Amino acid sequence: MAQPNQSFELDAGTAKAIEDLKEVFGVKTNADVIRKAIALSRIAARNSNRDDHTITLQSPDDKQVKISLIE
Repeated sequence: MAQPNQSFELDAGTAKAIEDLKEVFGVKTNADVIRKAIALSRIAARNSNRDDHTITLQSPDDKQVKISLIE
């Protein structure tokens, strides 16, 4: 079931990030980017370290980046 349209005011940096992610994700709309970002966020939150709320990403060349899900 389709939900009502929502409007958001974005700063220039966020708007640019969404445009960049359209290409990365291979999608055409802001809504598609937001859906994918929410899905990734849900996965990250479910799989984060419960003690410090972090996830660790590993690149193909075995470099690791630790990301905090809270500020």
